[in-house]
Amino acid sequence: MGVEGKPIEELDALVIRKAYYVLGISIAGLSLIMLNWLGASSIMFELMNIKKVILSTIYYVVPMATAIAGFATTQLPATLMLNRVGNRVPMFLGLLLNGLSLIFSTTSSYHTALFLRFLAGMGLGLYLMPSLLLLLGWWSIRGLTRWVQVAYLSSIAILLMLSSVLAMGLTQGTVLYLGIASIVLAIIVFFTMRDAVIIKSVSIMAVMNNPDVLMLAIAFSVPWGTYLNLVPLVMHDNGVLGTAALMAPLILTPILYRFRNSVKAERRKILLYSTVALGASIALIGIYQALDYILIITGLLFTLMLLSVIYLVNNLVSPILIAQSTSYLLTVSSVIGSIIGIVMAYAVQYLGTLGWVIMGILISVSSIIYRILKITL
Repeated sequence: MGVEGKPIEELDALVIRKAYYVLGISIAGLSLIMLNWLGASSIMFELMNIKKVILSTIYYVVPMATAIAGFATTQLPATLMLNRVGNRVPMFLGLLLNGLSLIFSTTSSYHTALFLRFLAGMGLGLYLMPSLLLLLGWWSIRGLTRWVQVAYLSSIAILLMLSSVLAMGLTQGTVLYLGIASIVLAIIVFFTMRDAVIIKSVSIMAVMNNPDVLMLAIAFSVPWGTYLNLVPLVMHDNGVLGTAALMAPLILTPILYRFRNSVKAERRKILLYSTVALGASIALIGIYQALDYILIITGLLFTLMLLSVIYLVNNLVSPILIAQSTSYLLTVSSVIGSIIGIVMAYAVQYLGTLGWVIMGILISVSSIIYRILKITL
């Protein structure tokens, strides 16, 4: 018999139902946040109550770079500190900030709009890792932790693509309702979620004492920043088809992850060659005016790099530090990546095709870091 006279089988079924509930709510919240962080940031000027003006490359990229910077400020603190009070608290705060940034996104003030993009990034930073840790706590039963981790990571990749495409249909009216939905969901999370496992605070030095993770983060920051800040440019220059071409390869993430152990090549070499190839594809975007097949190749290369980096982190650190180390990597990559986005905007704006070539060279040069890593996984 189980607790309070209930059979063990009945209690087990209740836990399974609760686990599915947590999974559904977590993905629903991530969908709202991702649509705001990537989607609304890419079309910020279409949502603002200002007169339509001709915008330069710099102004298209700045909102996305600001959202990435906001993500960097809360990603690591959410995992290292706020988990002391449970994962649902940072999730609640993340959804709340996300809702506020959506509701007021139709502002007529440019600087206020940028601040709201920063809030959107903070919302994602507060929500992402705590929600994954919450899921892993509930799904640790029956050895299903790896399955739900793959499902959640796959949903992140798929939502990156969907949010960029669906952003084309966002209007001033829809963002208001999405903001209200985010706040309502925040309340639901706060009052109905319960932590199955609370990951206590881990010493910041325990996360940062692995130099290979830091070097991976620095090397990955250039492709990470270039790829994300490329989205608003492609969205405005190539429309929905170009955006889908760039982002669609992320859907292959579950398949590539499934066969990750089938690859016999050294992961460091995969990162090295794929980074150089990504640099070449970025240069070709400027030379051939972002043809759809070049965008598809760019998306494929970035997806391969993303999976390789996550794979290396998972094998470099102990299981208890995986979430914290991934947060650390994304924090460093996002800080540098937001700066890379601004550099890219200025290079493309003032140098044109040469600017794209310079960015491609910068990405290729960043691959040199992988040659000095003592990694053979």
